[in-house]
Amino acid sequence: MVLLKWKSCIAAISFTAISLAISKSALAVSLYSLTDLGALTGEAYSYATDINDSGEVAINTLGRSFFYSNGSLKTISPLPGDNQLGVTGINNLGQVVGNSVNSNNFTGNNPFLYSNGLTQPLPIQNAIPYAINDRTQVVGGAIGGPFLYSDGVATTIGTPGTVASGLNNLGQAVGSLNFSARAFLYENGQTTNLGTLPGDSYSQANDVNDSGQVVGSSGLTGINDSRAFLYSSSTGFQNLGRLSPTDLFSIGLGINNLGQVVGFSGTNNNFYAAVGNGLRAFLYSDKTLYDLNNLIAPSSEGGFTLTAASAINNNGQIVGRGAINGELHAFLLTPISSVSVAEPNSGVPILSFGTGVILFAALKRKPHSKSAAIQQKS
Repeated sequence: MVLLKWKSCIAAISFTAISLAISKSALAVSLYSLTDLGALTGEAYSYATDINDSGEVAINTLGRSFFYSNGSLKTISPLPGDNQLGVTGINNLGQVVGNSVNSNNFTGNNPFLYSNGLTQPLPIQNAIPYAINDRTQVVGGAIGGPFLYSDGVATTIGTPGTVASGLNNLGQAVGSLNFSARAFLYENGQTTNLGTLPGDSYSQANDVNDSGQVVGSSGLTGINDSRAFLYSSSTGFQNLGRLSPTDLFSIGLGINNLGQVVGFSGTNNNFYAAVGNGLRAFLYSDKTLYDLNNLIAPSSEGGFTLTAASAINNNGQIVGRGAINGELHAFLLTPISSVSVAEPNSGVPILSFGTGVILFAALKRKPHSKSAAIQQKS
């Protein structure tokens, strides 16, 4: 069985509850209704990797992958001859990309495009796609290096070991340079090393919006001491901080065209644990970092602890994963009102290619188990 994680071969996480600190200033933010997508799958382990502007969601479990739309699930089938798969990205056309494998006779990672109920292979060998835009362009990682698939042709856009994890509608791609451990931005045939937050030696870019704003993480040594960042060519790197001064890391995973960022912050490097301790999903909006657990409408809490948010659409809907009753479930948050809440404390403010078999670590899509699930946008 092959498990495709997200940008750094890391397992699962738990996080400490963090409450909003009382502050003299208050900001208007949304309260959210919570939909337990994991309960719809009927499985004890699930996580949502991406969402489009129609509220359609790509979901992985240990055994299957799903397309969620308008309250119902459709099962996504592996490619012919394969028996496991994981999904990573979705666009506004309802097209989903992912990876399919045969766990009994592993012959490579087989990238696919799911559209209108059909799973079709992409013409890329031994590769994993991570993002798809509304032009049906796809980026990801392969043995030969990161690729950009466009108009039926896959082009290598970097060196072996480098992986592209995010893509906007302008064709700009972001990811991590393998040998220098730096975030990069690719556009018009040129790759730019974005660098790091001051004093750091590691960075990783996870997503990019249509304005060219990039989110990711920057650390002194790696992901486990990182801080979420927001980058643009006009402002450079901005440290988004951590939810609590005691948190060891924070990671930005998704961004929408309003510049709102989602991700997670905490102390436990087991990023996909089915417990709610040591990890909290966050929203960065209006220059403020919020614990999403404090923004769930009381009527829909239901015992959920939101441990990581992986993506946010342009309507403010957020997907990710959370702990409930000892299980890990995919969730969907939908804004229901704008309220004035106390401003929280801002706090102190990988995909590796294995020998013989390509395994891409991904903080945005999946865990260690007997499945080809992809940990991804963690």
